[in-house]
Amino acid sequence: MTANKAGFTLLFQEQNKEVGRKLGLATLAMFSLPLISFFLAMEIFAHKEDPTMWAGGISILMVNLVIAAYVISAFSEPDDDLNDRVKSDRNDEAGPRVGAFKQRTD
Repeated sequence: MTANKAGFTLLFQEQNKEVGRKLGLATLAMFSLPLISFFLAMEIFAHKEDPTMWAGGISILMVNLVIAAYVISAFSEPDDDLNDRVKSDRNDEAGPRVGAFKQRTD
């Protein structure tokens, strides 16, 4: 029980509030959008031969859109650790710099 409480208190810390808000919004969208789209599609495709197939397909599409939006928003966040590593002059803080962050000495 204490591990569960610790997880929620981590989301309410100042540096994690934006992530918690984003996770809550994605969870709400993942729950509500497929249900709403299913019943809306059932009404729209009622004249088709199998409206549940069409409504299920629309619901699956909505789930995939929510997942894609969450992944895109997660990858568009700035990486604080990366920015700290680029600004620091020491190489041993988070490991040696490699790739685009490596400083040439020639």
